[in-house]
Amino acid sequence: MGSETKPTIVCMGILNIKGDETKYLADEIRKKGADVKVMDVSLGAEVAWADIPLSDVLAAGEVTKETVFKASRAEAVELVGAAGAKKIMELYRQGQVDGVIAWAGSVGTSVATRVMRALPIGFPKIMLCTLAAGDVSHWLGNKDIYIVNPISEKGINRVTDQIVNNAAAAIVAMASAKSAPSRQQRPLVALTAYGTTTPTVMKCAAHMERRGWDTIIIHQVGTGATMEDLIRSGQITAVYDITIGELSNTMFGSIYGIGKDWEGDRLTAAGAVGVPQIVCPGGLAQCAWGPVETMPQTFLDEYRAGTRVSYQNSGKPYVHNEAVSIVTPTLAETKTLAHEIIAKLNRTTGPTALILPMRGWSAYDQPAELVSIERGWAKEKGAGPVWWPDPDTPNWSIRATAIWAVFTDKIDRGNANLDLIRCDMHLLDDAFVALLNGCMSDMLDKTWRKGLYREVSGVLSD
Repeated sequence: MGSETKPTIVCMGILNIKGDETKYLADEIRKKGADVKVMDVSLGAEVAWADIPLSDVLAAGEVTKETVFKASRAEAVELVGAAGAKKIMELYRQGQVDGVIAWAGSVGTSVATRVMRALPIGFPKIMLCTLAAGDVSHWLGNKDIYIVNPISEKGINRVTDQIVNNAAAAIVAMASAKSAPSRQQRPLVALTAYGTTTPTVMKCAAHMERRGWDTIIIHQVGTGATMEDLIRSGQITAVYDITIGELSNTMFGSIYGIGKDWEGDRLTAAGAVGVPQIVCPGGLAQCAWGPVETMPQTFLDEYRAGTRVSYQNSGKPYVHNEAVSIVTPTLAETKTLAHEIIAKLNRTTGPTALILPMRGWSAYDQPAELVSIERGWAKEKGAGPVWWPDPDTPNWSIRATAIWAVFTDKIDRGNANLDLIRCDMHLLDDAFVALLNGCMSDMLDKTWRKGLYREVSGVLSD
């Protein structure tokens, strides 16, 4: 903590126009028992009373006040936000900050959350933002920022007084809290999931819990970016990347893809750090789109033309629920994704198994003879809504055949850390679960090697 008995909270603000509000927030935090450092992230002028002056903030980013004050508003937001991110990380590494809070409108929120996003997952962050009732995804990014609606961005009155009081109490309590030591000592494995891959994910999670691991299940709607950051920070030390459907979401520009503000690259952290990872194409036969009425007309035309697999040959996409409809990738798009996957995994420095089930990749991607309620799709509905059989091998997915051809052509066969495995299984089969868990156990027990599973029933030769 910032001191032996009190947490230290950094209270940010555009102080030349919201100074009174920031001072009031800081005073309320002090009343709750914390030390406060007020940090100036102004865009048009510097105040003299900040604990962390604007000049110091900008120096961390090697930017001058003159540059910021002459810049456009959008440029100034980026310059101050980037410098503030570097400054807050200096304080974090020095143990001089235990929580961060700000109160602002749209511009101030853009600056403050740019700073907050530099801090790790789990670090206390509260943003009082008057636009909280709208879409805040571009401010959150992939971080755990608590967003509060203060109703007003300026002025202290009976409404804002209570809200600010609540937020001050919250940031002090968060900064004072500690998680249980027993949890901190257990290793953490990440498992990526859709609802349509959940049965396999849960069985793999149970296997790891029996080994004494904690598990974190990452829903693939943009939060894969968070997982990548947690891997690079050392908090996640093994990965079942069973569901990489987020790659197709991102490729299509879906609202459930990875945000453009994230500075990382999906499917790279485990390989760069060298932690054990298993990668499967779960969910890659589909893209989670928003409501069907928001789908581009070109996509709808392709459904009618048969370029994209439609639901029960209706010429229309499948509607997952009122908020999500499903885009089915074409073969060309599937091959593009395959090139992206193998190019990234070729660089891996740790044990990596790319395991391809040929019979389908989710509850939505399975033939009629396999479906059941337990596997996520009722028999009376026929095949899953994105199933597309290979004409030459009808019990295999044509997408699996296409992606395998790219993998075998582009894999770096000289990388002893990367094993490419093809199996005559579906992603939801118990035999597939057993293969994944056996592979991960071997990785963790240091008995894994490339080519180890060629004699396993259902595993096909290269």
